Amino acid sequence: MRYLPECHVCAMRQVLDAARLAGDDASFHHRCLQEAARLLAEVPLDMTPPEVGEGLYRMVRELSGVPDPFERQKRAQNEAVLEIVPWLRDTIYAAEDPLLMAVRLAIAGNVVDPGAQASFDLEKSVLEATTGRRELGRFDRFRERLESAGDVLLIADNCGEVVFDMVLIETMRREVRGELEVTVAVRSAPIINDVTLKEALAIGLDRLARVLPSGSEMPGTVLEKTTEEFRRLFERADLVISKGQGNWETLEGCEREVFFMFQAKCPAVAAVNDCPEGTLLLL
Repeated sequence: MRYLPECHVCAMRQVLDAARLAGDDASFHHRCLQEAARLLAEVPLDMTPPEVGEGLYRMVRELSGVPDPFERQKRAQNEAVLEIVPWLRDTIYAAEDPLLMAVRLAIAGNVVDPGAQASFDLEKSVLEATTGRRELGRFDRFRERLESAGDVLLIADNCGEVVFDMVLIETMRREVRGELEVTVAVRSAPIINDVTLKEALAIGLDRLARVLPSGSEMPGTVLEKTTEEFRRLFERADLVISKGQGNWETLEGCEREVFFMFQAKCPAVAAVNDCPEGTLLLL
C-alpha cells in the first residue's frame, strides 16, 4: 500500500508518541516534530508507510540517544500475553475447529500495536475473535496449503502478538502437521514494538521454531532490504504467513502466494480492503 495523505497525520502522532517515550523534555518533542515535518515533506508518494516510518523512528533514536524507546513496553506486552497462554490453549482446544480459532486469535493479537493506534483494547479484540461470526475468507485455502506443507515461514510483527503466534504454531502442529518445520522471521533492529531477536529469545520462541532476523529495520518487509537468507526462505517455503498490517502494506502484490493475517487498524487500510475498521483479515 502506498503512502496516503491520511498517513501524514498518523506519522506525526507516532513521532510524538515515540519522542515522549524517549524523553520528557517538551523542547525535544518539538524538535522531533519539526524534523519529522521536514522529512515528510520530502517523502516520495510511491513509498509504503513502513518505509517512511523507518526514517522517522531512526530520527527519534538518533536525536534522543535512546536505542529502543519501546523496550520496557515490549517486555510488558509479552509478559501480559504470556500470562493468558493457558486460557488461549484451553479456548483453542475446546473449539469446534481448533485451527480456525487459533488463526482468529493470532489475528486478534495483532491489535497490540502502538504504531498504528494510539490506544488499543486487547480484551475486546480477543472477545471478537472468540465470539464473532465474520468469516475469514481464505481460511479453507490456508488449511489446504498447511496440510501439504513441510515447512512454514512466519513473518512476525509485534511483541504481545508474537505470543499468540507461538500458540498458533503449536496448534498447526497438533491439529495438522506434527513434523512441521517453522521459521519465524523477526526485525533486525528495534522499531516501535516489533519483535527482534532479543524479545524472541526472552519468551522462548527459539524452543518452538527457528528464529531468523530478516534484515528489515522497518515496521514491514521490503524484500530488497532483507537478507539473502531471508529472501531464499521466502521464495522456497511451502507456506508463508505474514503477520500484521505493516507486513501486508509492504508485501501485498509480491510474486508468490502469501497468507496475510492482520487487523485493519486505520481508516485508510479499512477503506482499501472495503471493511470496517478493526476487522480481522486473512487475505
